[in-house]
Amino acid sequence: MQRRAAAVYFAFFLAIAAGSVGYITVVDAQRPEIDVQGQEISDGDTPRIGDRVYVASVSEGSGELAWTNQSARASASLENNSTTAYNNQSWTVVIENRSDVSEFTLREQFNVSAILAADSAVENETVTYQGERQVVYRENESLEPLAAYLPEPETQTVAEGDTFPYVTEEDEQVDTTVANVTTSAVELTWETSEENTISLSEGGNVTIDDTQYIVHFPDNSTAILSQDVDGYLEDSARQEYFSERKSGIWGVFIVSFLSAIVLLGAAYLPVKD
Repeated sequence: MQRRAAAVYFAFFLAIAAGSVGYITVVDAQRPEIDVQGQEISDGDTPRIGDRVYVASVSEGSGELAWTNQSARASASLENNSTTAYNNQSWTVVIENRSDVSEFTLREQFNVSAILAADSAVENETVTYQGERQVVYRENESLEPLAAYLPEPETQTVAEGDTFPYVTEEDEQVDTTVANVTTSAVELTWETSEENTISLSEGGNVTIDDTQYIVHFPDNSTAILSQDVDGYLEDSARQEYFSERKSGIWGVFIVSFLSAIVLLGAAYLPVKD
């Protein structure tokens, strides 16, 4: 009697489990799709959006739009008493300490080692005496302050608005404009090209040329930029609701199947006399 009742319940729960799987199979074909209209973009496309042309990269359900700003502004600063390159030489940046400063001076730096090595009358190295670097004469070992031994350094004056050749961190020389001079630093600016990218991801919001778009990937190799943000959100909400219902049906299947197995196993447990 116990086994007969267990068999009935086993068949009942197994039927529920099978029905759940069948229903899932049927409703999968009715899964809501996101249906928005907009500009389709594939990998390698060069779409014009607004007043700018982009280069698209799309793969595996994500992508980006790249464009080059040919009139970007770059800047750099020369600190007071810092060293900068000018005409293939090293120069010291000197700025006067006054309120109305609008220019700076480049003071030539000397290669002391090379100058001493070229002069047979002096030693190749300086010495420090009373806190000051001194040049040593070979003939009588007399000393002369290095500042007095060296020739008068050449100077160059550069004012705001002047063009100044500047070597960037990438070791590229560019023609800059002296934009501003303060007592602490000189600001240089110049035009350059700048690479910019806009990331594309499913459901991501991007603003291009003051227009908001939402991104949808109907497949892994195609992106759609749509202005129908509300339509996308409505379709996305329907998909989420569908997924929740489907998860509930899978829960029914799992519970029913496990119940059937437990009942069948319990029916065949030994019975005490």
